[in-house]
Amino acid sequence: MDNFEQQINKAYRRFASVAQSYYYTFSRPSVTVGGTPSAIFLGNHSSGKSSLVNWILGGPSVQDTGVAPTDDGFTVIMYGEQEEDVVGPAALARLPEEFRSLEPLGPAFLQHLKVKVRNRAILKRATFVDSPGMIDSADAAAPRDYDFNGAVTRLARLCDIVFFLFDPEKPGTTGETVNVFASCLKGVEFKLRVLLNKCDAFTSMYDFARAYGTLCWNLSRVLRTKDLPKIFTTYSGVERAPAANMDFSDFNRHRAELTASFDALGARRTDSVFAAAYNDFACLSMRMRVVDNAAGKIRKLSARHLLAGSATAVLTGGLAALALASALDASLFVFSARGLMAWIAGGTVAALVCLASSVLCRTSVRKLRSALAQKVDDIFVEEHRSQTAIGTFDDLSQRWNGIRAETADIIDHAPLALPFFAKRWRAAIDKVASGLLPALTSQA
Repeated sequence: MDNFEQQINKAYRRFASVAQSYYYTFSRPSVTVGGTPSAIFLGNHSSGKSSLVNWILGGPSVQDTGVAPTDDGFTVIMYGEQEEDVVGPAALARLPEEFRSLEPLGPAFLQHLKVKVRNRAILKRATFVDSPGMIDSADAAAPRDYDFNGAVTRLARLCDIVFFLFDPEKPGTTGETVNVFASCLKGVEFKLRVLLNKCDAFTSMYDFARAYGTLCWNLSRVLRTKDLPKIFTTYSGVERAPAANMDFSDFNRHRAELTASFDALGARRTDSVFAAAYNDFACLSMRMRVVDNAAGKIRKLSARHLLAGSATAVLTGGLAALALASALDASLFVFSARGLMAWIAGGTVAALVCLASSVLCRTSVRKLRSALAQKVDDIFVEEHRSQTAIGTFDDLSQRWNGIRAETADIIDHAPLALPFFAKRWRAAIDKVASGLLPALTSQA
């Protein structure tokens, strides 16, 4: 696995400048070789995230727990012989290299980042990320003072498994939870584990059925798919004796599956590293094709304007010089004051025509860029006709949906200072993407 991770890092470093030219941000631009697998816990406040983390860690509680929200930031719990807490910007420096992808979230986010180093056996095999509970405030439009959705998105891509917890009292009914579930977990569904937590609190199957049904109904309205993800009905902490009319056997089975998933995190990390790298290089290649296609059309329009403008400037300037020389009874090819005046007048006219042509060119390019941004889907289809023929277009379309809006914005507004030999770069990137699975298989 170490050699595979080294190959990934080498590829990321090689194509970093190309990605920057196309405004593409790698989701995991650096992989810690031999790093520890990681898991993130998301969900409503009071859904039992911190209690679940404490139960998995064992020993004295690491996270504060309670019915009310107990934390407003993200806490990374990692292994260390010397226990310590690090808060704020210094916390990022304490984390492994791959967590540096959080830095673009800015100082406001870093003020809400905490690292807890603990000497617990399980932390030698896994790093845990606890998140602030999702809530609905009295003012529904009130934002957090940092990009919460951006932080969730980046951490979900960075971590190797994502636990999304719901509790019986609020089974997916808070707006922030629904928004995060719908918008922040696209592309990482294979990492997702949905938990209906605190199932030991049910006193009847009727209560359980109502809570489970409500959660399924809410998820169906968010996901808009025929199939729902598997929902683990579980609980944490010491086993409780069920009520007389309740059977906890299924809850306990899901509990056992949950604990077993932490033992399999090493394999999950392998899958996560592979998926992130493959998606990064496939999406970068896709963006390059679409942006290069649009840039080619823009260059052709600019070249036509340049040629037409230059020809018009030369012609009008020459005619103006000839006309003035004729009026002054002077020759353009014999040095004289009148001839010089004619040349200056012709040059002035030519300059004005060039200026007008430049303004017209910029206006035309601006209109073309807006039009191309509106037709970005057509460009995508045009560039991937061969994939349509061999039946891999659906897979590409799913990835395209993830980068479509940003790609359109780049074509519409961003400076297109693209690298030379873009076709060769694309071929090299495609080769890396196609070689990832064989490289991973050879490590197995």
